[in-house]
Amino acid sequence: MRVYCRRAAAAVAAICLILGHSPASVSQAGAGEYQVKAAFLYNFAKFVDWPPQAFARGGPSFTICLAGDPFAQELDKIVQGEVLDNRPLMVRRLAHGEDMRGCQMIYIASEEAKRSAEILKAVDDDPILTVGESDDFIDNGGIIRFIKTGGRIHFQINPDAAERVSLKISARLLRLAEIVRPRPRQRAGVL
Repeated sequence: MRVYCRRAAAAVAAICLILGHSPASVSQAGAGEYQVKAAFLYNFAKFVDWPPQAFARGGPSFTICLAGDPFAQELDKIVQGEVLDNRPLMVRRLAHGEDMRGCQMIYIASEEAKRSAEILKAVDDDPILTVGESDDFIDNGGIIRFIKTGGRIHFQINPDAAERVSLKISARLLRLAEIVRPRPRQRAGVL
């Protein structure tokens, strides 16, 4: 167990270096896509400030909730024993229709893309960092969207959505992201 923790810590440290020194992408040569995304989720938590009310209903932990789980326990291993602002990190898997109170971050997996708009609407006014992959994720109100191009993972951030729910994203993280805004919705019958 200790050997794995050291390897996970080394992987997280490598991602931290990448976050600090590259253009928000990671090559897939040495790590699987979801290992990289799990490390990104962990690091996103370190570069966002949540208002106090984000923890009022959830207890003493910082909880990353998963709607769909492509991580194969990788995220659990990365956050095991980790603490953020004196709060132990936890991973919780959300069942369909489950209450999302107590989540500080929600990752919506690509296999849950059909539920993405429903989940985003359910947490629309809550201080929850939403992360997803679907093409319309940002347009539906999501905050961070993973995209994969040329074997690399990049991410987009919608700072307006973060501000709307009182989350403060570090300028350092914003510099690494592609800043995007939702596309205006067209009215029916208007070209």
